[in-house]
Order: sequence, then C-alpha cells, then structure tokens
Amino acid sequence: MAPSLRPPVEPGVPLVEVGIVGRDGAILDDPHGFVAGYSLATRLNLIDIGWSNPRATSYEVVPVEEHDGAVTVVAVAPLDHAKGWLSPPARLVRPQSGVAICRLAPAGVRIRLERFGEAFGLSPAVIRTVIALYEQSDVKAAAKAAKVSFNTAREYLAQARAAIWAPNLPRLITWAGVGSLGLDASGESDHGVGELFSLSVTQRRLAGLIADGASRKEAALALGISEALAKKQLAAVFAATGVSSAIGLARLFADLRGLAVVAGEIPTPEPYPPPFSRTLVVEDGRGRKIVASDYGPAGGRPVIILHNTMNCRGVDRALVAALQDRGYRPISPDRPGYGDTDPAPSDCQGDAYLQRCADDVGALCEQMRWPQVAVIAHGPVHVVLALLRACPDLIEKVIVDAPEPDSASGQKAVGMIPNLKRQFARRPWAVASVFRVITALASYQRIAGIMREWTSASPADKTAMDDPALMMDFYRKLIPFREGRIDGLVREQVIQATSGKPALQPNSQKLTFLIGATDFMHDATETLHYWRSVLPEARFDMIPDAGRFISYSHPHLLVEALKRPAPEGANA
Repeated sequence: MAPSLRPPVEPGVPLVEVGIVGRDGAILDDPHGFVAGYSLATRLNLIDIGWSNPRATSYEVVPVEEHDGAVTVVAVAPLDHAKGWLSPPARLVRPQSGVAICRLAPAGVRIRLERFGEAFGLSPAVIRTVIALYEQSDVKAAAKAAKVSFNTAREYLAQARAAIWAPNLPRLITWAGVGSLGLDASGESDHGVGELFSLSVTQRRLAGLIADGASRKEAALALGISEALAKKQLAAVFAATGVSSAIGLARLFADLRGLAVVAGEIPTPEPYPPPFSRTLVVEDGRGRKIVASDYGPAGGRPVIILHNTMNCRGVDRALVAALQDRGYRPISPDRPGYGDTDPAPSDCQGDAYLQRCADDVGALCEQMRWPQVAVIAHGPVHVVLALLRACPDLIEKVIVDAPEPDSASGQKAVGMIPNLKRQFARRPWAVASVFRVITALASYQRIAGIMREWTSASPADKTAMDDPALMMDFYRKLIPFREGRIDGLVREQVIQATSGKPALQPNSQKLTFLIGATDFMHDATETLHYWRSVLPEARFDMIPDAGRFISYSHPHLLVEALKRPAPEGANA
C-alpha cells in the first residue's frame, strides 16, 4: 500500500503528498505522481540535500518542469528521519536507501482555502479570487485566473481582507495559508527559510514580519533597525528568494511554514520561562478533571484568577509578584474545555455551562479547604455573576479588570476581535470554524506583531507588549488553542454572542470594576455605562493611564482593590 501523510482534508484528498527516491535517483514510490515531474538531476540534488543533514528536515525550491518558470517548495529527509511523515510507515525500502520528498498537495491547499473562506462567510466568487491570488502571488494574474476583471478582483480581495481584518494582501495570504492547515501549528517555524536561502537572522526575521503583513517601517521598528537598513536587507531577501513582492514572500513563507508543521519540526525553546507554579489537579465529583496553577506561597491568602474568555490559565509575572508581595497566593484554574481542564458534557451549554464553571471553582476550593477566597477576573463578567449566584458565601470580593460586554454591544469598538464578535452575534454557528483558523495562526512572532499593531493607541498596553517577558506570558496562555483545545473558548464565545445584555443584578457590592481609559478593544465609556446599568451597586474605577492589560501595566491597582475593605453589607 502506498504511504500517505496525515489525515485527508477531504475523502481522497491528502493534506500533503510524499514520494520516495532511492540513493541513485530512481523513483521508488510516487503514489501522487509529482516526483515524476522532477528531472533526474533534480532528484539527485534532493538526495544530496536530504543526506547532508541526516537527522533533520531540509527544504528546497524545485522547478516544475511541465510548467515553465513554476516552482514548488518541498521538504526532504532520509527515510529514517521522515518515518513520522508516512502512515503507515513505508515498507518498500530500507531506511538507509532513500529519501522522502514531501510537498503540500495542490488539491488539498485549494480545499483548505475554500474552507478558510467559508469560515469567514466569504462568497464563492471571493473565495475563488483568494485562491487565485494564493496560487499566482499577483493581483493581475489572479484576476485572469479567476476570470474576473482587475477592478473586480481588487474589490473581492478587499472584501476578504475586511472579513478577517487583514490590513493588506500579504497578511491575507499568510492567514489563509497557515490558518487553514487544520493541524497543531505549534511547530510553525521560519528556520527553514533562513537555511534554504542563507538569510541572516535579521533578514529572516524581517522577511517573516513582511510576510505577516507588517510594513517596512513597522518591521524596522520591531527589529530596532533603521528603515533604510530594512529597505536594503529586504532587497537582499528578494534577491535571495527570487520573489519580487511582499505577496510572493507571504506565499513562500506560508508554504515553508506549512511544511514545517506537517514535518513535525520542534519549536525553539522560549527564553522567558513562566513564574514558578505547581499544578493542582482535582475532580469535580463527576469524574471530570479540573486543573489549576498554584503560584504560592502556601501560607498566602488564596486569590482565584479567572482568565479571559480568549485565553487559558496563567498569571503574568507582574501580577504574581505584586500579589505575593502583599501576602496573597494566586491560583489560576482552567475553566471547562480550556487548557488542561476536561470539557463539560456536550449538552452543557449557555447557563448550564456557566453553572459548571462556578461548580468547578467551588470543587477546587472545597478540596483545597479554602473556606473563602477573593477573585480577580480578567474580563469574564458572565462567569463572575454565575459564581456569585452559586457560591455567595465562598466569594469574599471580586475585582474585574477589562470587563467584556456581550458581543453585539460596543459599536464604537474597532479592530479585528470586536468586529469578529459582532459577526458572531449574527452568525454564532461560525464561532468554532473561525477560531480553528485564528488559533492555528497564533505563533509567537505573529501574535507579538499583531499586539504591537493593536496596542499602538494605548501607551500602557504598548509598553507591556514591548516587554518580551510579558509578551511571552501573554502568548503562553494561547498555546493550548494552537493544540486544538478550543471547546471552552467556543462555548463562551457563543454565550457572549447569544446571551444579550444581562438583566439588572441587585446586591453587587462585592464587585469592583477597573476599566482602562485607553482599552484598545472596547470603548471605555461604553463599557462603563453598560455594566453600571446592570450592576448599579458595584464600584467602578476608570484608570486614565491604563488600557486593556491592567494586570501587566498596573498590577498594584488590582492589589489595592483587593486590600480595600468590603462595603458594609457586602457579605450579608
């Protein structure tokens, strides 16, 4: 039986195609027929490349002889190293006798791009144009391939960019190529680009930023070099890679990043390890596992840290230090279906899911013998309200920073996430498919670049995201999503998309809201009026020089709010 790699994206259509070539250049296995398109000289060159580093995957750009001027990117490795690519493992030859050649399957790429477009609600005509741009790397050529006029192609591509909040076409190409992989993309790497084209570290990083949609000025700023030097280095990148535009660079990077993922490359270890914590694992009484990070110290007063709806457990180092210095013990649990906590049953949706979130906190505190805890919540007011209803005696007080309204509210908010949430209010059934795309795109470099863009209007947030250690703390909370664990994320986004504004909530004296005046995601005044109308007895503090990431930039304010005496009658 001919070997094939990875699950198919559609019945009979593989994600990648793999061929096997012997040491003498003979084709030993070519189930998809693409290796036959390579000349003997090309095959011998691939063998030399594969055996030059027998313990690693190498990459090459090879010509497609039947299409003059066309090239394709392949991964190549000796069979012993490439055995993880093959399912079932190849039995046709001895591992020492050949190399495996792997490329992204053209038919599979088209189907992936179609699914990508459908996830964002693009029309068939727009999807065809996006596919044509991906294949042609030029708008004029894409218009011809899609059989539309140049102006129509530009209009369709503008619609696609707006739907996924891509500021330019390179970002669109990168997001479509990598976001549609449908695999754990944690192995995404640009190492192969640098090795293949002999790029310097600066050139590789510059090229990656441009491929991700950064302007030359933005990329220069991110790298700490002058724009003149960035221009010179980018010209060297174009000369080395043979592409002549940012769109072409984005396509090249998308192919190489995709191959790095399917070839199982190991990501480079991150240089900023998280604050020390130990893992707590308890059961909810129904056999479900609840997992939390306990930052200590053991003698501190426990504070439950509730993560945002769009990340998993973890406390940034600034808040850990501030809490511990004042005698607190931060505890960060994953909610159901987030991170390492088991999902709730499939029929547990809406209010039933929120009740399960509250029950998990109660189970954790009961088994750890904490009779009363304070809570810091990074946004999820719907979870906080459920917790106060379910465990009124357990909860001493709650500090909510960057509170989130329902998805249909906040019309002044701009940017990709607020726009997506407004789309979800109209199309809640699309939440899962869209977030599978988005989370696959969440590499460290890409997230860091996006956060620099989004926080540009919020000085406090920008300063926090410019700190590589804090940026890593932020990114680390997204890693489980890249590994496919998005059950809780999807359920909570559906709740926010469908629940509407909560009814008036009495007895909200235990709640303190901290709202950053320069929150880049929600308009601070809208947020204040929204929650004040629902929770009139809560305390609201507007922080003039803070943005969305108050725990990163102003952790002392969260601690001060915890230390503040509870209003009279709050614990009645």
